Amino acid sequence: MSDILIINGSARLNGDTQKFISQLTEGIACHHLNLVEHYFLPYNYEGQYPPEDQFDVFAKEILYHKHIIFATPVYWYSMSGRMKNLFDRLTDWVTLNKEVGRNLNGKTVRLIAVGTDADLPDGFTIPFFMTANYMSMIFKGHLYFNANNDISGNELSEVRKSFFSFIGT
Repeated sequence: MSDILIINGSARLNGDTQKFISQLTEGIACHHLNLVEHYFLPYNYEGQYPPEDQFDVFAKEILYHKHIIFATPVYWYSMSGRMKNLFDRLTDWVTLNKEVGRNLNGKTVRLIAVGTDADLPDGFTIPFFMTANYMSMIFKGHLYFNANNDISGNELSEVRKSFFSFIGT
């Protein structure tokens, strides 16, 4: 099993976010999960979810990997709703299942954001950074890709080398 898990928060399986993930990870051993393929409800304070809710099965996959990469399109200057739903449900791991949440300690986290603006909106990375810190994970930065721009083979090679350099640390 790969040490790297990429969680794609896009609403489309073959959208710009997946296109960039595929280019970036070509030839690199990674495990991929697409939030659109999994059913889990938004967080609720009672912690009561129907049997068909897949959050526990889905999220425990995070525990099997050392390096977690969250990939999300930029929707209305923020992460996708699916990604936000995942982050909200992590609350279960600091309230209901604390022993599971403690297993995140020391994992590294990176962010891939894909949008159409020239730059990533101010403050976009804060929820990722703060969540990683709160869960005792190590945030290793982000990569923003403008889907309106093509990336050359040489440029992609340099981006890939830089982006995955955190794995050696």
